[in-house]
Amino acid sequence: MVSALSFRLPNFIPFSHRHKHHSFLAGSPLIRRSKPPPTTTISPLAYVTASSANLTRPLRVAVVGGGPAGASAAEALASGGIETYLLERNPSNAKPCGGAIPLCMIDEFGIPPEILDRRVTRMRIISPSNLTIDFGKTLQPHEFIGMLRRERLDAFLRQRAQHSGASLLHGLFLDLDCPKKANEPYLLHYTAHGSRTTLEVDAVIGADGANSRVAKSISAGDYSYAIAFQ
Repeated sequence: MVSALSFRLPNFIPFSHRHKHHSFLAGSPLIRRSKPPPTTTISPLAYVTASSANLTRPLRVAVVGGGPAGASAAEALASGGIETYLLERNPSNAKPCGGAIPLCMIDEFGIPPEILDRRVTRMRIISPSNLTIDFGKTLQPHEFIGMLRRERLDAFLRQRAQHSGASLLHGLFLDLDCPKKANEPYLLHYTAHGSRTTLEVDAVIGADGANSRVAKSISAGDYSYAIAFQ
């Protein structure tokens, strides 16, 4: 889940996404539909607009959190030619998770069959109060629910982001200094190998979960409830 989004972007930076659905930036006030410039070979998707001046260097974006949301965002950014940094505190973490992924998501995210542990056609979930939910009644003969381990899925998506050009940083996010002037960068502070390190970027995506430190660092607010999809 992408829990916070902080952007200060130059004019007409093309943002491309390889998946069928719209970019996660769709609907943002920073986005408008536009035809690509004549010298651009990127397909016409969404173009990011903002008030700051054009940069003479590649746009720099930091993605905090290397789970499915963060890794997918990093891959899309790096594939579009954006200088991308993916920060993950524990790349080898085996997160407790149900591990179910529907067939449509396997296709949409290009999940290879070899990282699936099981192909389930029927499943029953029983709650502590003894309520039951049966899955699989509407599946066609060739359809299934994929079961996989999060550590395998996350590692695969992060590796794909790296192959697209993203830099994977092993460290813990500490805090974020927002720019006070239009042309100043965001200062992202994190620990790497026990030392405090600072990264200068033009945009920050917080994909660090429900208790997002990025969200807290930009005072995104507290929520009394949340909606999650498994």
